[in-house]
Amino acid sequence: MGSAEFFAEAEARRYELEPDIAELVAFERWAGRDVLEAGCGIGTDAVQFVHAGAQYRGVDFSPKALELARQRPELAEADLVQASITDLPFADASFDLVYSNGVIHHMPETRRAIAEFHRVLRPDGTAIVMVYHRASLNFCVSIMVVRRGLAALLLVPGAVRLVARLTGEGVDVLRGHRELLVEHGPRYLRDPALFLSHNTDGPGNPLSKAYTAKGMRRAFADFSEVDTLVRFLNLRAYPMGERLEQFAVVRRLGRRLGWHLWVVATK
Repeated sequence: MGSAEFFAEAEARRYELEPDIAELVAFERWAGRDVLEAGCGIGTDAVQFVHAGAQYRGVDFSPKALELARQRPELAEADLVQASITDLPFADASFDLVYSNGVIHHMPETRRAIAEFHRVLRPDGTAIVMVYHRASLNFCVSIMVVRRGLAALLLVPGAVRLVARLTGEGVDVLRGHRELLVEHGPRYLRDPALFLSHNTDGPGNPLSKAYTAKGMRRAFADFSEVDTLVRFLNLRAYPMGERLEQFAVVRRLGRRLGWHLWVVATK
């Protein structure tokens, strides 16, 4: 971890699976402009902003993620800050863009984070934010039906390895779900919020939320203009799912039933 090969593989996989990121963010558009990434992680998107010529700053709460990001030669001059995005350490009206991909739906104080994005943006500044989409194939079918059904089998002797073969999910991950079944009993399957949290970013993930487009427009109500777009079906739980994501017809379906709900809001 931290090698050139590690970063190259992470970058290739990210943009092969989700080419919509480059389409929607349009990194080159932000050349010479002040950009804040709220939840920069290991810096994969940060590198794209820097290569495009943006004046980039990245914030993340995880010191481990920032340690990895700082190992990237491309980010040697970037300002990477450990902080909470619900309390950004920047003055009002500091940025032309606030970008946050897959972060605020893991936070109890999602609306407070959005208020901070609004505060640090300049007039006419843009927020580009991705959250999980409730009205999606992944939420309604893959998680709440298919994964629930498979999870219910995990207490049966030998089921962990069978489900691993059927889905390609790691044995350790499935054992984590079985432990949650033992800990919480039937509530693990009955409580949608509990099940969702452990079935987006793996068992042990503390919190995940999913939103409708209408809910996100309400959350961004302080912005003058709010658009929403949907992308990425997320078929990884199905046989050949990631390969199917490469087909144009599947990508078009992702624009209606995708798991990623993008908000593009103007202050």
